[in-house]
Amino acid sequence: MITKDVFINRHKELRVGWRMLSFFVLVAVGLLVLVVPLRMLGAHGDLIDGLVVLAPTLGASYVMVRFINKKPFEAIGLALHPNTLREFGIGCLLGFLMVSGIFILELTSGYITVAWRGYSLLECTRVLGVSLILFAVAAFFEEVLFRGYAFQTLIQWVTFLPSMLLFSLFFAFSHFFNPNITALSLINIALAGIWLSIAYMKTRSLWLPIGLHLSWNFSQTSLYSFPTSGHSLSDQRLLDLVQAGPEWITGGAFGPEGGILASLALILGIWFILKSRHLYTPEGIITLDSVEDLLPKPASAEESSS
Repeated sequence: MITKDVFINRHKELRVGWRMLSFFVLVAVGLLVLVVPLRMLGAHGDLIDGLVVLAPTLGASYVMVRFINKKPFEAIGLALHPNTLREFGIGCLLGFLMVSGIFILELTSGYITVAWRGYSLLECTRVLGVSLILFAVAAFFEEVLFRGYAFQTLIQWVTFLPSMLLFSLFFAFSHFFNPNITALSLINIALAGIWLSIAYMKTRSLWLPIGLHLSWNFSQTSLYSFPTSGHSLSDQRLLDLVQAGPEWITGGAFGPEGGILASLALILGIWFILKSRHLYTPEGIITLDSVEDLLPKPASAEESSS
């Protein structure tokens, strides 16, 4: 009995810690199953690598939600509802405006200079199209991993604030081995984790954080040609950009995420999400911790009378 209590709580459910561990084990096993044969076949590339990490993350989420939590898969924040397009659209717009503000401040301060690469319309379409797909896959993967099943499960155990802080630290240290990393870079990435976590909690949906994440990276890299998280990603840029300002402001070789302007942008972004009346949790949305969908449906009047 004591041994059973280690795994099962008083509601006869698998304990939260074991659920989280099971999720990460499933992700790791899925990665091994996919990576080994693909490497043996010599298959590689940015898109393939992105899909290889996305697939087991989605698969592990599906198994845990459907068979452990006994919920619809969409309960991790992927439900399509009347606010879906609004949330995703606001996320894309807000991420773009935040990076645009950083770019304009650096440009007018003389900290950066830019030059057009001379691409044709077809080349521009190719660069933007490929970049958009790659960043969409990356944003989807990271949001499902860091704001999906494990994060939402931990919230059920220790509430939102500790969960947000812990997963924001995980999010930051997942970038620890990126090129040109600095202490301020790690702080800003943790702050970005808070920004994205609050975006999820405000809407109880991943569409807003996915839009924010996608737009931030796409605007930063492809539209304004900054380095992104320490990577130059030169094939995905429309411009040639040279930085000359103080690294504590511009972020230097790490990109804006390593500078104080990104800190200010993220704080303003958090403030907007918290204050916006256009962002809220729709009524009746099913989440991992909702109970309405688990309760028996009330009997109709005819059934009651019979």
